[in-house]
Amino acid sequence: MDFGLDEQTSIVKDTARRFFREQCPPSRVREILATEEGYSKDIWRKMAGLGWLGLLNNEAYGGAGGAFLEMFVLVEEMGRALLPSPFFTSAVLSSWLIEEAAGQPRKETLLPRMIRGETILTAALLDHQGRDDFEDPALDAHQADSSRYELTGTRLLVPFAHVAEGILLCAKLQGREGHGPTLFLLDPATEGLEMVPLNTLTKEKTFALRLDRVGIDADRIVGDIGKGGIYMDRIRPGATVFKCAEMLGGMERVVEMTVAYVKERHQFGRPLGALQAVHHACADMATCLETARLIATQAAWLLSQGLPADKETATAKAWCNEAYKNCTAIGHQLHGAIGFTEEHDMHLYSQHAKASEMAFGASWFHRSRVADQLGI
Repeated sequence: MDFGLDEQTSIVKDTARRFFREQCPPSRVREILATEEGYSKDIWRKMAGLGWLGLLNNEAYGGAGGAFLEMFVLVEEMGRALLPSPFFTSAVLSSWLIEEAAGQPRKETLLPRMIRGETILTAALLDHQGRDDFEDPALDAHQADSSRYELTGTRLLVPFAHVAEGILLCAKLQGREGHGPTLFLLDPATEGLEMVPLNTLTKEKTFALRLDRVGIDADRIVGDIGKGGIYMDRIRPGATVFKCAEMLGGMERVVEMTVAYVKERHQFGRPLGALQAVHHACADMATCLETARLIATQAAWLLSQGLPADKETATAKAWCNEAYKNCTAIGHQLHGAIGFTEEHDMHLYSQHAKASEMAFGASWFHRSRVADQLGI
């Protein structure tokens, strides 16, 4: 396996690094998080102009033809900058699901608008306990008549639901026309849908959705009845690896900030970095970063080639979960008190590390998947 990037992927990475350095420094991140929308419409339009919203989509809809490794390095740079944006839920999860599951008319209607940045979708994947339940959804869909269903249940931690034009969710359908996990595209303005803002660790705009017999037409079903879990299972490995890439970018920035600080900070007449114990701590951070980079890149490369990567994907997520937390913990320790203040950037990354750990499976979940792959 070649860990080097080809020319096009290198261009995407370098362009993204410059773009986010200019458009989204930490001060801008704080400003964006404090707005009502929770993201920058200007940055969103510029990303659309660069073609980033359609990297995973077919060229027939205006996309880049499924450039998996380009998306990997792009999301890595977003994690480095901690960009507050509906990019992951819309341009990755939702557009990928639409491409995977929807019929041709819906693809032709939605995808070009999403790629141009005119439409934002979000995905409501977690049940009332915060668990990914698409294989056996706790959200019920009962058939009211031949052309209408009623949805009842709760979805937690739905990002950017307040700015989305559609919410993708998987419900357990029970009716004459069929049954099983089924994808629906819900209009956020639908009567009976309650949208409750959540105060989350990262301060990104996230909501709980409460549905009590919310009516939805049968033509809002995405894909085939009973195959929602299958569609979700197809995109889960890639989405998990992209989350690893986001964590990788954050880790890289934490290591850079910490190494720069211990070189500049003087204590007892010499740089803090001159102490051997500090050398060891920085080496531990570098080890976390480089091992995470190797294992996440391996999983990404396998998936980009269409090769089986269940074990590698689970290993990467379990490792990145712990490595990112360890990096930020050491970073806080070496920065001392200044690293715990609101004015410093370190806390932004430690919060991101904790939130990312829970997305697409915590460490225990992925360790169990690795054990299953090993037959133990």
